[in-house]
Amino acid sequence: MPRKISIIKKREWLKAYEEGKSEISIARKEHCDVRTLKKGVQEARLERDASLARAELIKEALHKHNEALLEIVRGLVSTISVPGSDQSIPWRREVSSGSIRIEGGNVRYEHWPELRVMGVTPDEERKAEWELLQEHLKLDPMWRLLSHWKKALATHLEARIVMSLKLADLIKEKTGYQLADKAIDGFFVYFHTVDFISQSMIEQSRKLADADIWKQKIIADPSIGRVVCAGLSLAYAPGREKECRQNILDVVSEIEVSQEMTNVRNTYQVDEDITKKASRAAQDLLMLGLVPGQCRVCRRLGR
Repeated sequence: MPRKISIIKKREWLKAYEEGKSEISIARKEHCDVRTLKKGVQEARLERDASLARAELIKEALHKHNEALLEIVRGLVSTISVPGSDQSIPWRREVSSGSIRIEGGNVRYEHWPELRVMGVTPDEERKAEWELLQEHLKLDPMWRLLSHWKKALATHLEARIVMSLKLADLIKEKTGYQLADKAIDGFFVYFHTVDFISQSMIEQSRKLADADIWKQKIIADPSIGRVVCAGLSLAYAPGREKECRQNILDVVSEIEVSQEMTNVRNTYQVDEDITKKASRAAQDLLMLGLVPGQCRVCRRLGR
């Protein structure tokens, strides 16, 4: 029976052959048939090539895995932001629960039995790689800051809903009119008037709009029996346009100094501060270009 030659010995033969020694000289030194040596050299070469190919595949797989995790972080960077003044706010009580769509995520809320903004869920959390990213970054400060950001955002959005609810109640109280989506019998104020005033006041608080200028644009137009602002109809009150306009301006003045508006401003400041910190933590990971740590996928790839 021919003796079994180890792969280690075959690798030695391959190394000697690639260093320039002839097959015959190597065979003589090893006291083996030249055909056996040739076969051993070929087997060692195939084993090495397969090993290199596997290493390249693993390298490529790890690169793709890292890129997938970095893509999650990029998504978080886009999501971690302060909502703009035009953020849709579900203040109408007839909608008992639902979600608010924000940039790159959703915010759950309910109006019954009491108003609550219950949680913020970035779209990235629904992806398979989310759990793997958590395994990689178990103790990273980004998770703590992300949790604080979610709470700050929820608190701010809740404050904006409360302010809009107060605004709607004041409009009905001061004007004596109902809120409506479209024309109804009698006088009415459009639902979107609440959103318009809310947005304008938030822009005003952020120094994005001059209070006197936007309020001056609210005018009574007897020719169409409406109160309008820059082409937007705010209320329908033929014959009482001026009175209705003044009532709306009175509502604005009252909201400006209300506790509800103060809460909107204060929660915005907190939200803005924690947003900067959480966003910076995520951006720092992107600057690394490599997600540190390990996950179960990395371990299966032998990293």
